[in-house]
Amino acid sequence: MYPVADVDDTAGFMAAARAWKPERDYFNSSAQVEDVSNDKQGGEDNSANALDYNATAGDDDFVGIPGDDAFDGFAPPKSDAGDFEAGLETQKSVTDWDGADNTVKQEQQQQQQQQQKQRVTAAAASSLPVTHTPSEEEDRENLTTFKSWGPPAPRDKPAARIRRVIIKGLPTAWCSPAKVLSLVHGGAIDSINVTSSGTAHILFCEADACKAFYDKYPNGIDLDREKKLTVFVEMGQEVDVVSSSLSFSLSVGATRVVRAVGAQMDVNMEKLVKLATSKNGKLEKMIDTYVPGEARSIVFRFCSVDDAVRFRAAFVREIEFEQCNVQYAADPCETATGYHVD
Repeated sequence: MYPVADVDDTAGFMAAARAWKPERDYFNSSAQVEDVSNDKQGGEDNSANALDYNATAGDDDFVGIPGDDAFDGFAPPKSDAGDFEAGLETQKSVTDWDGADNTVKQEQQQQQQQQQKQRVTAAAASSLPVTHTPSEEEDRENLTTFKSWGPPAPRDKPAARIRRVIIKGLPTAWCSPAKVLSLVHGGAIDSINVTSSGTAHILFCEADACKAFYDKYPNGIDLDREKKLTVFVEMGQEVDVVSSSLSFSLSVGATRVVRAVGAQMDVNMEKLVKLATSKNGKLEKMIDTYVPGEARSIVFRFCSVDDAVRFRAAFVREIEFEQCNVQYAADPCETATGYHVD
């Protein structure tokens, strides 16, 4: 039978609590067993134990120690009531309320300030312009990082120039691509567009051919001298950039004219026109030639190089024309030197 202590007597209650021994061993670690043995010796080391517990625990007076049966019985007290206030004062003098040492905090703040100064110094140094002597050269092919951007690589393409001429004042009978292109010569044509108001925009493949054609007709082109019918030639106001697709097409010899040799005789013109305009292609003229004893030859003249390239790519995949030899032909505007009807 355990002795009954007066709960109003705090000192007596704590002495009885220290004298109480659990019937089962709730402490598994050697350190906990050693603490229990120290409690058996009496109250000589209670002040030191109270200081030790207060330095590592929170505000609770008792802590549960998990074991095999963590919920059976109670854990021993961690300090004497008489030494609690002294331990608390010692705790305040050693540590702050958040558990961090004041000296450690000061050292951390000093380290952060030093790191901030170093970052500011490094940023200021990186903002300064980097100068290199002309004699300094970098082997950029074998380097991962460079000290400078270096001089830009020279551009192998010429600057964009004007490649467009505008023919104004066309009569109604001349408002067709075939009629207008019969007036154009001296260079291959990239594209042509004729409006209903009598204005034609002709885009040459080369700027030099465009300039030569414009210089040749400073006073316009006479369509009918007796009727004094003249159309005027003007240069475009903006430069015309050569696209990458056009540059590649011209490099492989593409023109706006496609010639197919060896087509079957049972293929009529209506079917050929439908095939040429199926990809939204705009056809200027189609010339079908057949000489007895020779292969049939069909020439497709489109209003742009892009239409001709798309048509040829689709035509060579047609099973009905797989026996044909499909190639690009010379642009008649490039070979002509004046007015031409063909």
